[in-house]
Amino acid sequence: MRFQAFALCMILGLVGLAVVTAAQEKDMETVSPALGLRAEGLIIARCSVCHSADLIAQQRLPRARWEATVEKMEHWGAEISNDEADLLVRYLSARYHPGAPDQLLPLDSELRKAEPLTQEPVAEGPLTGVAARGAGIFEHNCQACHGAMAIGGMGPKLVKTPILKQEDLFWETVLHGRGAMPAWGSVLSPQDIADIFAWLSTK
Repeated sequence: MRFQAFALCMILGLVGLAVVTAAQEKDMETVSPALGLRAEGLIIARCSVCHSADLIAQQRLPRARWEATVEKMEHWGAEISNDEADLLVRYLSARYHPGAPDQLLPLDSELRKAEPLTQEPVAEGPLTGVAARGAGIFEHNCQACHGAMAIGGMGPKLVKTPILKQEDLFWETVLHGRGAMPAWGSVLSPQDIADIFAWLSTK
């Protein structure tokens, strides 16, 4: 009798694992390398404002738990669109599922180079920033650290600072990070960065 119960538990466990694996594979099929980078950028931009990305990487949750977690983030004020929330759930479910190994390798650096983050054509020549648009992009992405109107907060103030006279350094910092500031190249498009720079330059 005990053996039959044990065998039944094993069968149910294997069926459950198969369902989880199938769901994980379905999620992974919808997350290309470029979208994976986009999701990682969102984690840095939206989630690590309150807690470290390492804390997220330690989790091993089924899809339903990730859905509840992202929904809770939105309830607590995380500024993410519906499309961004859907991408986060798919990516987190595919990468940090219960069957994932304890130590995960970072996304392959070659894949980062192989596929563009967007399908937009690369602009020819220098970009012209639109200050009015930059104000909204800054509020949505940068204000949490650099404060309202870029007057400073957890991060340094940006208005009337020397970096605005060194546009190349500004771009390098935003794209690749500097010190405690993470890289935003996988979150912001070149036009977004140009718009933010244009807006900051008017302050």
